[in-house]
Amino acid sequence: MIRRHVFFAAIFTAVFTSCFGCGPSRPETAAVKGRVIYQGKPVAEGTITFYPESGRPATGSISADGTYRLTTFEPNDGATLGRHRVTIEARRITAPMMQGETAGEEVGAYGPPVVEWLVPEKYSRLDGSTLTAEVQQGGGDIDFDL
Repeated sequence: MIRRHVFFAAIFTAVFTSCFGCGPSRPETAAVKGRVIYQGKPVAEGTITFYPESGRPATGSISADGTYRLTTFEPNDGATLGRHRVTIEARRITAPMMQGETAGEEVGAYGPPVVEWLVPEKYSRLDGSTLTAEVQQGGGDIDFDL
């Protein structure tokens, strides 16, 4: 009886431990960073996205100096290897103070939001952006001078 329990415990352990690492593996990534420039000046805010031919896209926030670092699975791990289509969404949304009769009796009333594109809007859409990038093993800098 004890032998039977030991036998089944051994089989269970072998099957259970062999399943570790059976899940889908992640595609290889390479660290990618760079700078986004528009009309000779750094783009001060926004999001850049690299879309591979298949799989998960990589995104990065654009800092005040125009620099970015991409993330796919873990912070700053970069993008998957291969060719990517790239979008850059950089806009500032403000709500201007209303003045005069349109403000009525409300103090501090705001008008409708105003969108200011920091780069042309076409770059924010996959169907409009013509930007591409090739991510190679070892990664590196990929700059965009628009």
